[in-house]
Amino acid sequence: MAALPPRRLNTPSKQTNKQQQTELQILLQMGVPKARAEKALASTGHRGVQLASDWLLAHVNDPFLDDEIPREYILYVCPTGPLLYELEKFWIESKTCCGWNGAHNFIPHITLVSFFKAPDECALQLSNTLKQVVENMGPVLNKPITLERYISQHFMGLFVPENDAEYLKQIALQFVKDVSHSIMSDTNEHLDALVTCFPWCAVTSARCIPKSSRCFWVLLFTISLESHVKSLHLTLAYQFPQSHYNCLKALVEKLETNHAANWELRLYSRDARLATRQVYKVLYPHRSEHPDELELRIGDYIYINPDSIQTTNDGWVDGISWLTGISGYLPENYVERTAESEAWTVHCVMDLSQFDFDESEDDKTVDVDDVDGRDMISQAETASVRDPESLEDKIEENLVKNLDQLDIISNPSKFMEKNSSNLSLNSISSEITLHSKSSPNRSNSRKIYIMRHGERVDFTFGDYIPLCFDSSGNYHQKDLNLPEIFPAKKNGYASWSKDSPLTNIGIYQAKLVGCAFKKDGIKIDTVYCSPAYRCVQTCDALLEGLGIKNQVKIFIEPCLFEWLAWYQDGFPEFFEPEELQELGFNIDLNYKPIYNLTELKSKLDENIEEFYERNFKLPETFIKDQTLGSALLVGHAITLDTCSRKLLGKELRKPSDIAKLMHKIPFCSLIAMESNNESLSWTLTEPPLCQITHMNNQRFDWHVIEP
Repeated sequence: MAALPPRRLNTPSKQTNKQQQTELQILLQMGVPKARAEKALASTGHRGVQLASDWLLAHVNDPFLDDEIPREYILYVCPTGPLLYELEKFWIESKTCCGWNGAHNFIPHITLVSFFKAPDECALQLSNTLKQVVENMGPVLNKPITLERYISQHFMGLFVPENDAEYLKQIALQFVKDVSHSIMSDTNEHLDALVTCFPWCAVTSARCIPKSSRCFWVLLFTISLESHVKSLHLTLAYQFPQSHYNCLKALVEKLETNHAANWELRLYSRDARLATRQVYKVLYPHRSEHPDELELRIGDYIYINPDSIQTTNDGWVDGISWLTGISGYLPENYVERTAESEAWTVHCVMDLSQFDFDESEDDKTVDVDDVDGRDMISQAETASVRDPESLEDKIEENLVKNLDQLDIISNPSKFMEKNSSNLSLNSISSEITLHSKSSPNRSNSRKIYIMRHGERVDFTFGDYIPLCFDSSGNYHQKDLNLPEIFPAKKNGYASWSKDSPLTNIGIYQAKLVGCAFKKDGIKIDTVYCSPAYRCVQTCDALLEGLGIKNQVKIFIEPCLFEWLAWYQDGFPEFFEPEELQELGFNIDLNYKPIYNLTELKSKLDENIEEFYERNFKLPETFIKDQTLGSALLVGHAITLDTCSRKLLGKELRKPSDIAKLMHKIPFCSLIAMESNNESLSWTLTEPPLCQITHMNNQRFDWHVIEP
C-alpha cells in the first residue's frame, strides 16, 4: 500500500470557520430572511437548525409569519419526582370531581417571574442569562422546600415559607437585573413591564417614579422595600364554583406534601396570541373539505377563543393551529381542552437540587398511567418540558402526506380523560358509583349491558380509502392493523367512507371483552346491534370470545344507530341482514326491528329530543318483554347515554354536552344497568368486568435506522 504524502496545512481553513457558525448564521446562508430565522429559532427553543427549518416549512402559509410579534416568557420552578406524582394525581382527581378550574391550565409550578415580552433575537440571550445567574448564585438548594397548605373560598395552594423562598427570590431578582442590563437597559417601556414580573411582590409605588429616573436600580430598590403581600406558592385550585369548595378542600387536605422532590428552574415562552385563547389538543384527524376549514392532525394543538365555543350553533369553531399557524373552522368534538402549557416552548432547564430518593419513594415514581401505559412522572415531565426531539418528531410527522409515512393512531381512547380508566382513585369512585356490587336481588334481577364498538379504521387511519383502494377499486392492505379484505358493497368501495369497519385491533378488543364475560360467568340472553358494520363486527367478536357465537343470534336494530344530524351529507349504505348472514355473521332474519332502514332514512332532520326518543325505544321495548332475560346492546359512543338516560330518570343532554361526553367514552366502553325486582326501577351499576386500555402505537418508518 502506498504511503500518504506529507500535507501542508493552511490556517485557518474555511471549513473550520464554517464549523464555528451559529444557528442563525447557517439559516441566513440558506437564504432565510433574518426576521424569519430568529422567529423560527425562538419558537423552537434554539434546538438546532434542522428543527428551525422544519418549523419554517410547517409555517410557510402562516399569515403572521412576518409580523413582529414578540414572544411572552415566564420563569417557573417546577417539582420532579414523587411530589410531582402526587400533584399530577391531585390534578386528575380534582378534574374528576369538579371539572376544569384555573389550575388545570398549567403544570404544577411556582412562578418566579410572570409573563414578559422579549424580541425573538433575545431568546438565546435570555437562556444564557438564566444559566449564568444560577452558576453565579453558588450552592443550589441544600435542603427540601417546605410547603404549607392554604385553603380559602376562592383559592387553594401550597405556600413556601420565607426562609425557603429567599434563595428563589434572589434568583428571580438577579435574572431581571441581568436581563435589564444586557437586553433592555435603554427601554423604559420594557422596564415598566418588568414592574409586574414579580407575582410575589407589591409594586404600586413604582408607578410614582418619573420615567427619566427609572433605571433598574430604582426599580429594584422600590420592589425590595415593599412588603410581600403574596408569598411564593404552588397553586392547586382557583376560579372554581363555590359548589365545588368542599370536594376540593377534601382533596387538598388529603394531598401528601412531604414527599421528596427535586426542583427545576424552567424558562418557557408562548405565542403572544395564546394569551386570550384556550388550548385544545386534537383527538381525531380531519381533512378539510372547504377552503375555510382547518386540517386537523394528531399531535397538533389548536388555539380557540372561549367565546367561539360558547356561541357556536353548528358545532364548528374558529381556531389557530399551533403546528402551522393557519386559522380555520374545525369540529368542536374533534378536539379537547388541555393545559395551556402543553403548547409552550421550553428554552432552559436548570437543576436547583439533586436529592437522592429512597427506594420506597422511587417505587412510586414508576407507577403506570392506566390510560396509555407510560410512566406518569416521565410523561408529565416530558409533556411539560416539550423535549426537542419529540417536538421535532411532531413537526416532521405532521408534514407527511403519503401513507408510507402516515402517523397512525392505534387507539383514540388514549385521548379520553385520563381519569376515566382508574388511576387508583378509589375514594372518588366510591362517591360517584351509584350502586355497588352488593346491591339487593342482584342475582335474580334482569340486566342490560350497553357497549360501544371497537377501534374503527377511519378514526385510526384518517382518510384511508384513496390510499388503500386503487382506481379499479382493488383493496390493498397497507398496514397489519387494516382488515385483510373489504366485502363488496352495492355502490362500490366509496360507500365504506360512511360505514367504517373495525381495525384488527378493534376486533381483538371486542373478543377480549367477550372472554372477560365468559371468565366472570356473565350470561347474555339477547343481543341487539346497530346496523353499522363496525357494530356487527364487535358483536360477532364478543360472542366468539364468550363462546356462544353459534348459539345466540344477533338482532339488527336500526333504531340503535347514532344521531342522524351528523349525516346530513348522505345516509350510510348498510348491509341488509341477509347480506350480513352471507358474510358469516349469525343474524336472526326473523327479528322485526322497531325501525327498518327505510324509516331510519326518513329521520335525517331529527332533533336531539327525537334522537334520544328513538334510541330509548329499544330498552323500553326490551323491558316490557319479561321473557328476554339479560340483554347486550352494541352501538356507538353516545349509545351508552341515550339508551340509559331516560331509564335512569335523568334529563336529556344538550348537543354541546353530548360532544364533550363522547370524548370520555373510548372504544369498547361498557356500562351495566340492572332492575330492582321490588320497585321495578333500573339503576346504573359498576360494570362486572375490567375496562380495556392500551397505548398509542404509531406507524414505524424503517428508514429511521439508516442515518
